[in-house]
Amino acid sequence: MIHFNCTKILIPVDFSDTSLLAIKHGAYIGHSTRAGVYLLHVVSAQYVSQNMFLPSVALDQSLIERKATERLAELAAEVSEEWGVTVQNIVRVGSPSVEISKVAKDIGASIIVMGTHGYSPLENLVIGSTALKVITKSHCPTMAMSAAAEHRGYNTIVLPIDNTVNSRQKVHFSIEFAKKFDATLHALGLLSNAEGLDRPAMEVILHQIETLAKEKGAKYSFEILDHVSNRANATVQYVEKIGGDLIVIMTDQDAELSGFFLGPYSQQVIHLSKVPVITIKPEDLFVEESESSIPNTSGS
Repeated sequence: MIHFNCTKILIPVDFSDTSLLAIKHGAYIGHSTRAGVYLLHVVSAQYVSQNMFLPSVALDQSLIERKATERLAELAAEVSEEWGVTVQNIVRVGSPSVEISKVAKDIGASIIVMGTHGYSPLENLVIGSTALKVITKSHCPTMAMSAAAEHRGYNTIVLPIDNTVNSRQKVHFSIEFAKKFDATLHALGLLSNAEGLDRPAMEVILHQIETLAKEKGAKYSFEILDHVSNRANATVQYVEKIGGDLIVIMTDQDAELSGFFLGPYSQQVIHLSKVPVITIKPEDLFVEESESSIPNTSGS
């Protein structure tokens, strides 16, 4: 069972506008939960030594690390003063996605808060490859956001639900998160044209979530959308309609073949969303990853 128990927040920082926005979100969560905040900058090994040109350009790694450390220290002081949280800084050299996931595991991070782009201007087509790798490989939930996800708190949280078992693994986490921020949790049942007969079962699931939300003292509402051709588009449009400011999904949502962007539901939602998206890995994938390095990306 996956719960929201926040003690350590890891925020990867590449000094882009999106990563600075992620700091605001992460610091806000840290302030609300009294969690420690960790700012991480990864000096990408790819750029320390550039061999694309002749003669090759060798960058001073120690200088880059020193400058990054100085800038992180400045940010840490600002964040600590503004939000009243404890901030620690970490600088690593290597592959950003690998180092972010490794540091998250080493410090026992409860959540990673990061921008969807950064580290390479070539990663803007759908979702930055660094963010995508972190989301699929990290042991803990990840909050990802684009530059449009301005910080305004979390008052209206959308919880998309389909008819898969994994889809319900995020329920406890979402209810507990909503309770912590005094937000209303809006469960959204998504049914395709072929799932019209599944509406009664979906209503049962949504009422079960309602019972659990009431037990935990969280505000809750639900709605069912029928004849959905693209779950990602439907989710994002619903969030915009009700003024939502956070979405909670699983990392292994079924891929959709309709819509403009092809690929897993989670990737489409993160790319299209104008609000932060928390992705949670199903518990059964932790077992599977010990047997295979390839994460499963099919389910919700």
